[in-house]
Amino acid sequence: MIRYWLRQYFCVLCMVCILAGQVAAEQGVWREANFEGVKIAYFDAGKQNALTLVFIHGWSCDISFWRLQIPEFSKSYRVIAVDLPGFGKSNKPHDRAYTLEFFAKAIHAVIQDAKTTSPVLIGHSMGYSVVRQYLLSFPGEARAVVNVDGTHLRIPKSPEARAGFEKKMNNRNTALEGPKRKEAVRRVVESTFYGKTPMPLQDEIMAVMTSADVYTANSALRELRRLDQWKEISFDVPCLALYAKAARLPPDHEVFLRRAFPRLAYEMWDDTGHYLMLEKPQRFNAALNRFLISLSR
Repeated sequence: MIRYWLRQYFCVLCMVCILAGQVAAEQGVWREANFEGVKIAYFDAGKQNALTLVFIHGWSCDISFWRLQIPEFSKSYRVIAVDLPGFGKSNKPHDRAYTLEFFAKAIHAVIQDAKTTSPVLIGHSMGYSVVRQYLLSFPGEARAVVNVDGTHLRIPKSPEARAGFEKKMNNRNTALEGPKRKEAVRRVVESTFYGKTPMPLQDEIMAVMTSADVYTANSALRELRRLDQWKEISFDVPCLALYAKAARLPPDHEVFLRRAFPRLAYEMWDDTGHYLMLEKPQRFNAALNRFLISLSR
């Protein structure tokens, strides 16, 4: 336990130093892109002429969830970690819907601002949903994608089942937008630990996610669950998918994803909760590194 705390403290301390700009500029710098009048904060580190990795956090999170990847991968690649609009250091306007399309276009604005092309898009949870929308909005622009325990809704085909599914989604949205929102959010976050996330990390994650901007969080989740944007589509792009077995996904989940990504590398982990990159950083980094190396073969 002592070693765990020392390791976590060291990683956090290193990341704080980097994000505060207290190291040389070539190691990383905060930048801002502008999209539709919204300032989007992103952290730019690593080798400027190398393959670009774009890290996209999940619902109610921020780029600190990638703190154990940014220093590692900036040694060999250019790393861009984005605070999605409405989260982290980015602007949080309350005059718009936080749709997947809006997020995808914001990521595109960051990529343009960074003057890079053909990035590898890495999305955790809702961040993967944003990546999928990016492929729809900007076909052919991504070199590859990485799905980290990502949300990919499967819409029932029969009208009756679809109606029931939609009702369930709406009920969940209503609970998260009601007078007992705080308790509802805590239950949602707790459900993602799957009983495997270390308690100190649970406390940290809970603190970040329960303090997210309420308007943004509610809008983003409601828009994420809009059924019309989840048609089954196939993408001809390399994809790595890493999932936690404890999420109790359907038995045919891999088969389902292979229809969407024929060039899929798929792993199911049985020793972690939803936050694979924080809970098992060495294993995560090794899996991502293998995938990146495979892209050059």
